[in-house]
Amino acid sequence: YEKENFVELVQEMTEGRGADLILDSIAGETGEKSMECLAMYGRMVNFGNAGGRPANFQTKDLHASCRAVLGFSLGTTRNRRPELLQDTAERVLRFLAEERLKMVIGKRIPLSEAQEAHEWIESRKSTGKVILVPR
Repeated sequence: YEKENFVELVQEMTEGRGADLILDSIAGETGEKSMECLAMYGRMVNFGNAGGRPANFQTKDLHASCRAVLGFSLGTTRNRRPELLQDTAERVLRFLAEERLKMVIGKRIPLSEAQEAHEWIESRKSTGKVILVPR
């Protein structure tokens, strides 16, 4: 998304229709461009601001096209409506137990070097999970 014009790519791939669903964890400029990719009656779910700033768009861009932007926070849902996560949590745990879901581990870092782990994640160079290893 940083090296190519993903708006053009999405429009090309959807024959100008746009995407029905966009999951956005970056916000900022990426979220703004994502709105350009959203189809009529499409939904964008924002669940983070990894880009460092919120996205800005006009409300007229929503009602005129019947598009919607929703916010989601796993932490808020866990605290306020944990029952909504019950079924998903059970499935994820079952998939892990059955080895049908594999987690990619990008780095293992000693717990004593937790600051390095945070810096690695914040650098946005990390792929996969970062595991802090106790002694």
